[in-house]
Amino acid sequence: MDLKFQLKRLLFVTLGTVLFVVGTSFFIVPAGLVPGGITGFATLTQYGVNQLGWYVNLGIIVLLFNIPIMLMGLIGISKTFVYYSIYSVMLQSILFGIFDDRAMIFGNDIFASSIFGGILIGLGASVALKSGSSLGGIDILSQFLALKFKVSVGHISLIANGIILTIALLIFDVQITLYTMLALAVTNLLVDRVHTAYKRVRLEIITPKGDEVKSALIAEFIRGITVLSGVGAYTGESRAMLWMVTQTHEVYDIKRIVLAIDPDAFITMTPIRHLSGKFHKVVMK
Repeated sequence: MDLKFQLKRLLFVTLGTVLFVVGTSFFIVPAGLVPGGITGFATLTQYGVNQLGWYVNLGIIVLLFNIPIMLMGLIGISKTFVYYSIYSVMLQSILFGIFDDRAMIFGNDIFASSIFGGILIGLGASVALKSGSSLGGIDILSQFLALKFKVSVGHISLIANGIILTIALLIFDVQITLYTMLALAVTNLLVDRVHTAYKRVRLEIITPKGDEVKSALIAEFIRGITVLSGVGAYTGESRAMLWMVTQTHEVYDIKRIVLAIDPDAFITMTPIRHLSGKFHKVVMK
């Protein structure tokens, strides 16, 4: 069961990475726009190098920028989260190298490129995040700095993208900067709708192996669990219902642990919009 979950996670990380690269290489960069995050800084660096008469493949720059960030991640946050992110970065570097210097798909329609590029990048980031991983770069750096200095993950990403937009405004014309802002807005809106890193949910787990599941979850997660006793209406067999509140990025691993103990466990998930009381927010695993 664990191998099946890990392969599924790897598949989702791969899909998210491909969507991200396609959105960047086929829409954003050919239109002269700047993507967000580390890829944005890599794109600006490539532009600066090109102005000096040299050429460096975008995939190489993305990889070089991510190496120190990944090392920080391995030291400061969950290794599992970083390992999958490293895989994503390696795949990005290869794909960016293959798809470098593409022509615009929509001709000279920068507006369409910014919208479609933003959608694909947002979908890619969301798929990776929902699988308990990331596309590397700013995601890893934000997690590390949030733990180290107790600052907001969202604020770090906002500052990074703000710097990118400022540089774009200084280098390019206002139109390019505005369309870059539009693409970033579409991406962030989609990520927020599809997946928010710290969105809270309520899980209800019904299983006859309540004690085993409870012990396994408590050992792995800093989460309170309420255990209720019940009886199956049709079978008349005793069941335990485990009730817990957690974050969406933890759900993937919680399901993996529960189903490894009881493949027939019944699991439901309900979004929580308001919460009052003690709740421990943790970074992605």
